[in-house]
Amino acid sequence: MMSFREFMDQQSIASGEVSPTPQLQTKKWKATKPEIMQFWRNLRNDLPIQMNPIRYDHQGSTYAEDGIRITGSKEFIGSVLPRLKELLSYENPQTKLQLTYRETDSPSMGYDNKTSFVFYLQAKERGPNKAGI
Repeated sequence: MMSFREFMDQQSIASGEVSPTPQLQTKKWKATKPEIMQFWRNLRNDLPIQMNPIRYDHQGSTYAEDGIRITGSKEFIGSVLPRLKELLSYENPQTKLQLTYRETDSPSMGYDNKTSFVFYLQAKERGPNKAGI
């Protein structure tokens, strides 16, 4: 099975080859909306979600690690999560799910009185002698 990076490198986005590998370019890579739409439409529906678990001894920010953030209403988050159920398999003797679901402070709270929520998901390796669910 090829990695996500290998898959992305093989994709033709727009009319020419666009490489999402930023270390080969001086400016950070960014796709345009038409490129994103074409890429998204051309993805196969049967691709499994490929998440690399965070090492058990990782310290510091996990911003660059694989993860999912869903923001908005409880109804929106609740309608997206069922489509991600295959990620529940990362809760196993080798890896665990790191999950957060909470109400957030919206910068626009004073104007529209909306309550918003955030859901975070990352997979993390279990340390030695800590296997189990």
